[in-house]
Amino acid sequence: MENLLYRRQFVLSPNEISDRPGWAKYVILDKYNLYAHPDLVQTDYSEGNKRIILLGDMYDPMNKSYNNHDIICRVLKNNTLSDIIESTFQYAGRFVIFFIQDSSIYIFHDASAAKKIYYTTDTASMWCASQPHVLAKYCNIKETDNKLYHDFIKSDKFKSHDKVFIMDNTPFDSVKQLLPNHYIDIQNKKSVRFWPIKANKPISLNEGIEEGSKMLSGIYKSANNRYELMMAVTAGNDTRLLLAASRSVSENIFYYTNYHPRLTDNHQDIVVPSRLLEKVGLEFNVQKYSLEVDDDFKEIYYQNTLNPSEVHLPIIYNYHKNFPDKINLPGTFSDIARSFFNTYRKNITPDLMAKLWDYGNIEYAIENYRIWLNQSGELIKNHNYYITDIFNWEERYGNWVTQFQAEKEIAQDEFGPYNCRNLMKIFLSVPRKYRDVHTNIYFRSMVKHLWPELLTEPINPNNRKIMSYTMKKLGIYWTIRKLIRGW
Repeated sequence: MENLLYRRQFVLSPNEISDRPGWAKYVILDKYNLYAHPDLVQTDYSEGNKRIILLGDMYDPMNKSYNNHDIICRVLKNNTLSDIIESTFQYAGRFVIFFIQDSSIYIFHDASAAKKIYYTTDTASMWCASQPHVLAKYCNIKETDNKLYHDFIKSDKFKSHDKVFIMDNTPFDSVKQLLPNHYIDIQNKKSVRFWPIKANKPISLNEGIEEGSKMLSGIYKSANNRYELMMAVTAGNDTRLLLAASRSVSENIFYYTNYHPRLTDNHQDIVVPSRLLEKVGLEFNVQKYSLEVDDDFKEIYYQNTLNPSEVHLPIIYNYHKNFPDKINLPGTFSDIARSFFNTYRKNITPDLMAKLWDYGNIEYAIENYRIWLNQSGELIKNHNYYITDIFNWEERYGNWVTQFQAEKEIAQDEFGPYNCRNLMKIFLSVPRKYRDVHTNIYFRSMVKHLWPELLTEPINPNNRKIMSYTMKKLGIYWTIRKLIRGW
């Protein structure tokens, strides 16, 4: 159990710390000490005046046999920070990169910020870690007295969003989260946006199908070369496309669905994948799990992350007991490209953003979205991206969706195959009409291209989604939506 405390986490400190026995230690420029938990995958490589320390895994969809060292060697052939960062866009995975050049240290992570980075802003030298409460403890940082923040955490909306925070904020004024598409400049003690850097160039639906399918299939082959894999399959679009992309290695993958308390034997997420996998000759496993959790595991779980979910605990404990050595492949990160935050309005305001993410009338959210919009809105539009797509990427994924992955570090490692920046760029380049969240023309076309038999079973056959799909097809969705919601 001792090994589960802060499992797969790291701490970057300007000082020696003594409470991480058994952790790997990397000395950086004789100024900083990087401590990494032994179960966190680590790769360290230097070339001349440059060095990269990789925490986590990267996967090359075009060169399936490449391991982390092969990839980092290629990345380090570049000379400038911008080229180093851009050279990582082609890789999938869940990781943090420390890039050291001359006397400078820069830190950035995977596309969705699934491997978390938090940093201090007011300490004499910057600290970084996987969790904000760890930094607050080391640096003796008190909780903020911001009234809007305290009103926010008392609200029902905070609880309904699994007690995650807004944008880069934490409960501590001088501890921030590094958002997706940003890097940390340690020397200058600041975070810097690095993406988007080039204008989004539209591609045809057919190009999107060919390029997206090729990359997703390559990611599966690359992961299959390293690990034993498991993957949830539901009745939804995200996992249907992943199932199709896994076709060439499907005999090696453990396909399953978690039998949540809300499910019944005739629930679509049980019935549809069960029929589907039987048709294509694959085994489908329904994972029923107990709500009872070992007391020692529970105690460590509540220490490892800030505001861990009590609801998630039993299922995470099940992964720990039954699948500790498999890599899980969830369908997260895909709906950035599927117009998840959809609205007919052209003028995106902080109030509208709060409504989109179900924080309507929460002043703390509105004020933080105003700051984000002022800093990034024009840049995003000038690069031909939709503000709502990038807002979904940096806010919803940067906080809420990736929270479960951080909580799950105690039990099992995982990464989402969609978590690749170049793949997401392809998705976002397909015309918006094909990647609507209700009609899903693009995703269904990729499934047909990769494994057409997988379309013989319905996708999300529930009344609400069928109604939205039908209204979109009939061209009456927005008329009704305006009348009901007004946005």
